[in-house]
Amino acid sequence: MDSQLTLGEELRDRGMALATINSPAELVELVDVAIGVCRHRYPLFTSDHVRQLVELEVGDHPRLSAIIGGRMNSAGRRGEITSTGMTTKSSRPEAHARRLLVWRACP
Repeated sequence: MDSQLTLGEELRDRGMALATINSPAELVELVDVAIGVCRHRYPLFTSDHVRQLVELEVGDHPRLSAIIGGRMNSAGRRGEITSTGMTTKSSRPEAHARRLLVWRACP
């Protein structure tokens, strides 16, 4: 059972990495900037907060969710943000109340 979870996590991470690699560099950079804004602006935030900022600039993109997920995981590994261990429901109607991780800036 544990190996399936590990395999699932590995496949998820690989998919997010491919979405990032195969996307315009400007979009990836914009997501990184939006994450930085969120970590300074909000005590707690989700990928929905990041998405709102990015969509203000460029609208929707087919791989935006994967790019945001990948970049947030990267920011977490760099020690810029950390998951609180909590989740909340997405506020986007098309996300169908999907559970999102709640993040905060690292001290």
